[in-house]
Amino acid sequence: MGLAIDDLPADTAAVLRRRARAAELPVADYLRAELVARAGARAPEDAVAEFLESEGRDTAPEIDADASALVTVYDLPAETLTVLGRRARAAGYPLGDYARRELIASARRATLEDAMLEFGEVADPGLDMAAVAAAVRYARGE
Repeated sequence: MGLAIDDLPADTAAVLRRRARAAELPVADYLRAELVARAGARAPEDAVAEFLESEGRDTAPEIDADASALVTVYDLPAETLTVLGRRARAAGYPLGDYARRELIASARRATLEDAMLEFGEVADPGLDMAAVAAAVRYARGE
């Protein structure tokens, strides 16, 4: 499995690479920023982790082989590792597997910008991108 971009499912990798290009960041830097942002937002696992802590339970994550990439490849801050670790333990996954699932989930939550980036990659020069954007907004109920 793994946390390197090439180890992720092809569709996930394509979305994350596209987002990295749009952000004008190397892929590893973009994935780092994505994981930091996801750790900064509240997640359902936080309530479980808080309950476990209030009961005096161990919230240390299982450290799998992929977890080292979070430090060596993505250089995640200690606070981000702590949050992801607590969530991984609460969800019942090893840390690396949890981070992988987070990246896959992020890629699956396509935004209007994602749709426009994808259309931009395959569009012919005569395609009216404003009309495409309007159609995507309409389809999304925006």
